[in-house]
Amino acid sequence: MTESKQLNSIRLLLDAEKAEEAKQAFYELKSEETIDYLLLKGKIEQKFQNWGEAINAFNRVLDQEPENSEAKNNLHLIQNILNFWNPDMYNP
Repeated sequence: MTESKQLNSIRLLLDAEKAEEAKQAFYELKSEETIDYLLLKGKIEQKFQNWGEAINAFNRVLDQEPENSEAKNNLHLIQNILNFWNPDMYNP
């Protein structure tokens, strides 16, 4: 199976909420620095709340393609999650 077909099948697993299977299949692949590979890595890491790994993957996409909207949107989403502060949680 070609790399793009492998990445697509992993993407389909992730979309079908089979994150554990997607993660396992992804880590059986040879590491690449392609945009598709890095976007998928970022999404998988994001799904498992591995924020640092996800941010690094999306930033590597932006190093190669500075206007990549998918990477920008995912980074923005992660930053919103990490910056969330609810004062009611600390002052019951």
